[in-house]
Amino acid sequence: MIEIMRTRFDGLLDIEHIRKKVTIRPEPVGDIDHLPPMLAAHFLEMTLRRIFLPNQFSLELIAELVGKAAAHSALRSTSEQVFVKEMYYPTPVETFPICLTGLAGVGKSATIEALLRALPGPAEFKIDHCMTSLTAESHWYASAKGKSSGKQLLADFLGIEPTTRENAASLQSRAQQQANMRGISLAILEEMQHLTPGKGVALTTDFLLTMSGIGLPMVYVSNFSLGHKLLQRNQEDTQRLVAQPRVMWPDAPESTVWADFIDACIAASAGRVRSERKVFSHEIYRGTYGLKRAAIHLIVQAYVQARSQNRNYIELGDIHAAYISSAYYSYRIDVEELERIAIKQKTKRYDLLCPFGTPTRSNVVQFIRTERDNRVAQAAFKCALTAEERETHKSLKLDTDMKAQAPKRPKRKPLGKPTSDDLGNAFTNFFDNNQDD
Repeated sequence: MIEIMRTRFDGLLDIEHIRKKVTIRPEPVGDIDHLPPMLAAHFLEMTLRRIFLPNQFSLELIAELVGKAAAHSALRSTSEQVFVKEMYYPTPVETFPICLTGLAGVGKSATIEALLRALPGPAEFKIDHCMTSLTAESHWYASAKGKSSGKQLLADFLGIEPTTRENAASLQSRAQQQANMRGISLAILEEMQHLTPGKGVALTTDFLLTMSGIGLPMVYVSNFSLGHKLLQRNQEDTQRLVAQPRVMWPDAPESTVWADFIDACIAASAGRVRSERKVFSHEIYRGTYGLKRAAIHLIVQAYVQARSQNRNYIELGDIHAAYISSAYYSYRIDVEELERIAIKQKTKRYDLLCPFGTPTRSNVVQFIRTERDNRVAQAAFKCALTAEERETHKSLKLDTDMKAQAPKRPKRKPLGKPTSDDLGNAFTNFFDNNQDD
């Protein structure tokens, strides 16, 4: 029955099979218009967040990791004798993990969730060496959240309490034995951003070296800022931990994947978008830089804006109002900085700059430059208008650029210095009111 360790990955490497396995198109949100606006927006957001349409990068990464897991499983189970030997005397192997990195909200965690769906589930098998059946598991998913050291990570994997009597090397050897006995063929480490603050990158390095020391093919999720910190480590660390980066970028604005994502959002909203699809897609990309998390948040805030206007459907103006709203402020400053980076390739925001020198896609840069040129042309046009023409232009509501500077709130006139009569009247009113009480 050891053959199950080699055959459990059969048919899982095909790209089209992976696409069908991981794609999620949720059912439309349903009747939410009778709910309070914020509660309705919450249900809409929950529905939109379930959408997952893999792009070519995600499909190829998933196929690569499933293939590495299949190769590792086959190597450890060429025969029952080899499998039993690895249970007790694991072969020391040094692995170089894959670093999945990209901008926040680009879809890294969603890709990891898709990878978990693509991997085979638990399967029972029996060998002559053991009296009872064993359960083969395809992967070990570990979270750095709430962990204080790599030793605690290993202890959690083994299901024991970490003690000072057993060092990390002993725990690592036991983890190797457990991984081989359970048929684990891939390690996935996520939520690195939740590591204990104040310990710098040393704790992150400890986690990664501990995981890679088990000898499993491994992938970990990293943001750009962590990548910059890891590249500042010593050579022996960087060559092990960041030697295989996989940089995930947003989809191109004219790509089929982005258009399919917008169509899926419109379908999931149950027809609550009343705008021409191509224009709607263009405006969403302008306001989000193609980041899926930002796009969902912008659509949800647009629905909130629509409800504030006593409408149950989203118009293009709602997207513009949502973009300049306070609820979208944190996304807006990131998007506008990313546009500057795409053109200048310089910034002080290391969380937005790729640490591996990968330039922004040329079609995205062209999109941003075209948008900038359009805004410059519109600004020049408005500056050339007379005062009367500007008023006419405003009355016709032709200026619908959501990235134009929002009008400043007019200042109230100062109250001025009170006179003696004003102070006397105020005191009399105050005294009379207190007398009534």
